[in-house]
Amino acid sequence: MIKTELKQPSAIFIACAIFFAIIFFGLYWTYSSNQAIIKEQKLLLNGLSKTQASTIERRLSIAFTSTQLLAAEIEHHGDSFNDFDDFDGYSKNLMSFIEGISSLQLAPNGIIEKISPLKGNESAIGLDIFADPKYREAALQAIEKHKMIAIGPVPLVQGGTAVIGRSPVYLYRGTQREVFWGFASAIISLDELLQPTRLKELERDGYQYTLTRVHLDTGQKLTFAQSSKPLSNIVSTTNIHLPIGTWEISISRDISNRLTSNLISGSILSLIAALAISIGFYAIAIQPLRLHTLVKEKTQELQRLAYNDPLTKLPNRRYLNDQLPALLRSNKKRHQISAFIYFDLDNFKRINDTIGHDVGDKVLEIVAQRLDSLRSESDKVVRLGGDEFGIYLSNIENKQGAKEHAERVLAYIHSPINLDSKEFILSTSLGIAMIPEHGDTLVSIMQNADMALYQAKQRGKNQSVFYSHDMKTTTLDLVEAEEDLTKALQNDEFELYYQPQFDLKTKHVFGAEALIRWNHPTKGLIFPDQFIQLAENTGQIIRIGHWVLENGISYLARRREQGLPYILLHVNLSSQQLSDPHLATVVKALLYKYQVPAEWLGVEVTETSLLEDVSLAKVLLQSLKDMGICVAIDDFGTGYSSLGQLKNLPVSLLKIDRSFVMDLERDQADRKIVEAIIAMAHKLGIKVLAEGIETKEQWDMLASFQCDFGQGYYISRAIPEKDFNAAPPIQ
Repeated sequence: MIKTELKQPSAIFIACAIFFAIIFFGLYWTYSSNQAIIKEQKLLLNGLSKTQASTIERRLSIAFTSTQLLAAEIEHHGDSFNDFDDFDGYSKNLMSFIEGISSLQLAPNGIIEKISPLKGNESAIGLDIFADPKYREAALQAIEKHKMIAIGPVPLVQGGTAVIGRSPVYLYRGTQREVFWGFASAIISLDELLQPTRLKELERDGYQYTLTRVHLDTGQKLTFAQSSKPLSNIVSTTNIHLPIGTWEISISRDISNRLTSNLISGSILSLIAALAISIGFYAIAIQPLRLHTLVKEKTQELQRLAYNDPLTKLPNRRYLNDQLPALLRSNKKRHQISAFIYFDLDNFKRINDTIGHDVGDKVLEIVAQRLDSLRSESDKVVRLGGDEFGIYLSNIENKQGAKEHAERVLAYIHSPINLDSKEFILSTSLGIAMIPEHGDTLVSIMQNADMALYQAKQRGKNQSVFYSHDMKTTTLDLVEAEEDLTKALQNDEFELYYQPQFDLKTKHVFGAEALIRWNHPTKGLIFPDQFIQLAENTGQIIRIGHWVLENGISYLARRREQGLPYILLHVNLSSQQLSDPHLATVVKALLYKYQVPAEWLGVEVTETSLLEDVSLAKVLLQSLKDMGICVAIDDFGTGYSSLGQLKNLPVSLLKIDRSFVMDLERDQADRKIVEAIIAMAHKLGIKVLAEGIETKEQWDMLASFQCDFGQGYYISRAIPEKDFNAAPPIQ
């Protein structure tokens, strides 16, 4: 009895401690509950905003397309626009297929002349878009950038809000005769366009929304549509990607009353629980154990949440970081062989960028399910982030086991995925690191598997590659080379050299070939054959090609300013440049910038690059030739084309590859081939230049074959601008 009394003060103290502890825990639990409600609300809002954004994006994109269709119709009529009497009929037909369009307008030279329907819009007839300060700046930008613009929000006379989609119209687009005609415009009623969406229904259910865009020049946020109540503090915003820019839709819902109610309820419950538990402390001795168990369960639940990817339900990178070291130690003790496969989906970004992240997420879920179905009980499949995954094979016999599993992954991922009546065929690249052969720590294993993955992509993707020790050196060297190449343009380390081209009959210089050199800060002068392939693999060849074009044209301008004689300068084009539909426009702009006649410039393309897409190359080369630029085929004879094919190409000059010239004095077969090429080219009206002339005998022999021009070491190597300018004057 005395022992019990002695414990009463301690019991009271413990009861008070329990009381305050429960109060604190209850308030914290209430706070956590509110945070969970907020998180749940955010997830709901995020889903709603994405769904509505997708609907609005689809409808607005179709509506804005009407101006482009109308512009195309005008371009089709061309100079006969005044005969376009059925504008009203065409417009009614177009508006019957595309919802949300209030009217269509035509503004030749920026002055509105035709409107359909005209009724109610008579006041807009004769409006000069360029004279109106509200429309002038945007109209000029549309002409400059050759792209459609949006103006708005604009209030409608009949009520409601609209946005104006305006497309510049060009006659003879893509030719030297291209001329600005005017504008094709569509008045798009947002109220009508947004009516099929769930925005009004959501507003009735207590949600708030806004549809906005940011003005590109002023940075001002423009509102197209909004709910009667302003947005609350819990908002989900989704971008709407349109042909005229990016809009945003924001959706919110005010749950402050719910949170307040939850807080009050939680506080009251915490107080009641604290009192009940404190008072019942003496009678229920097991209560602390129950509380301990509850806390432990909550901790385990939080741990499960922290270790799992919410989208795919697979373990995440944090799980891998925390759990894999223990698995590695266990396997090491038992002397077991294991492997780690690191991989991602090839070109997965294209799905997100072109179709949408919603579809991309569904694809990732299906991929995760497939991967999980392939694993054994002891294996681990984790999502490392984005489209990156990892597979830990806990117990395998040898490399062949890892290889077989990788092959199953490749085959399973490659199986078609059907979503919303669309079929997706994916591929993946896998890097495999064997454990402990390729590392026994998480860091080394991940690094080595990543290097193997990089090699798999370099070898063409859709395959698996094992790590090897020489990959580290190769990868580091390649990364260093890529970084050096990126810095080369920034630091102006490139330089053009010029190799003279001579007339074989008059022995006078008539032109030169521009050849790029890299003045590396530590490695010295580097020739193109050591870095052009790297530039093509990394996609930097377009920037380097543009640099060569601009510097070559600017050199011609400097020659004119210095009073030096005219030359024809040939610049080499890569296959990627031939695939660029804007190349002709870029060349034309550079010639205009430096005021250099097009006849002073020539372009050289190889047979192999030309044959990648003959039809596309033909259109591009024809555009260049129409400007007056000399088009030359370089290294002729090393590819698979023929002189017969050349008759369909806009070629002015044929360059015989040096491999046919180097043994010309000794090899009778080479002489016959060269004679035949020259004769047939002349029959097609094409001039011929021989490359790689190194001796006087070769020069004389080529001249006797009626070859027109030549270049090679017998005349001169490629030399810097200063030395080329200092050469004897051209006669």
